[in-house]
Parts: sequence; C-alpha cells; structure tokens
Amino acid sequence: MISPIFAAQDQYLQDEAFARLLQERGISILQDFLPYRSIAEQFWQQYIPEPLPQTVILGLNPGRLGAGLTGIPLLDFRSLASLFPDGRLPRNDTEPSANFFHRVVQNVGAEKFYREFYVSNVSAVGYLRDNKNCNYHELPDAAQRIVEERFVAEMAVVAPKRIIALGREVEATVQRLFPDGSVRISHLPHPSWIMTYRLREAQSWVRRYTQMLLQG
Repeated sequence: MISPIFAAQDQYLQDEAFARLLQERGISILQDFLPYRSIAEQFWQQYIPEPLPQTVILGLNPGRLGAGLTGIPLLDFRSLASLFPDGRLPRNDTEPSANFFHRVVQNVGAEKFYREFYVSNVSAVGYLRDNKNCNYHELPDAAQRIVEERFVAEMAVVAPKRIIALGREVEATVQRLFPDGSVRISHLPHPSWIMTYRLREAQSWVRRYTQMLLQG
C-alpha cells in the first residue's frame, strides 16, 4: 500500500498555486525530507500494517529538525536509529518533541505501537518563516483550507474511529472537521508543551501518555 502521507507530501510539493500563496507571506515548505524518502519507505514497510490502524495520533505539522527531515510524523533521525538498529542512518538530528514521542513508542514497544496507532499530522509538510518553524494555523486562510481538505482526504483513506489530538489547536481543527460524532476525538498535551514546560516531569508524562493511549 502506498503511504497516504507520502502521497499528501507530494501533492503539496507539486502544487505551485499553494506555494505562491505561502510565498506572499514569506513562508516556504520544508522539503529537506525528500533525499531520505527511501528511509521513510523502509520504515513504512517494516512497521505500518495493512489495513491501517483506525486509531490516529495527530500532530500539527513536521518541524525542521524532526519529521521535516525524516518525512515520518513525530520522529527524528536519532529516534529512527533505534528502530533500525542494524542500519546506519545518514544523520543524527534530534528535537525535543520527537525525543519525547519516541520514548512513548519505546514504552509501548515499536511493533505493537504502530500496529495500534496511525501517526500523522494535520499538514503532511512543515513550513518555515524567517528560518523558524511555522504551524499550519499560521498560514493564510486560503492555504489553511487546502491543508484541511488534504487532511480530510488522508483520513478518508484511513477511515479512523478515534483521533487523539496532540494539542488544543489540533483538537479544535478535528472537532470542526468531524462534527457529526462519527469519529471519537480526545486530546493529549503536545510533546513540545511537555518538553518546554514540564521537562523535569517528562518521564512521568511518558507513563501517563502510554496509559492514556492504551486505555482506549
């Protein structure tokens, strides 16, 4: 099965009108993951089952040191190294959110985790403004509508029964896009909030995250 995430990434990169919308606001699309697509494909083939899990863990969009490089939601290259222990990866970049998320994955067990959870972002690509991460809800309104349309199309492939939103912004987006109650929606703090404001409690948050994810 072709990854719906890869398909969405390619759609963004091939959409010249979308790129112009962003350029008018000094925003560009992160494309650094492209040289490493073969690594992301290897991850997909090794860990993602078919049919896809119907519980979705959903973040904002890739960041420049995490999924913006790997092309895999919420994972950086340092995390990937432990998932491919026999393979040498070309980079060792890390960022706090991915570090936390990977600890949760390890706590569950990677194979079990990805059998049970489909991990994605509202936007399949990340954004930069002034060389800093820019989130999808900071894009022009017309661009946000395109992001939401593509996210809904991805979810049509996944057919989720449950979406766990990471952060209140993501939760608000999902509540608005799935108002009919067909998808059960819950919320967890975004890993970046934990690593910024609760760093000393990070390990206890790993345990709490794991418990809340698995309790169904």
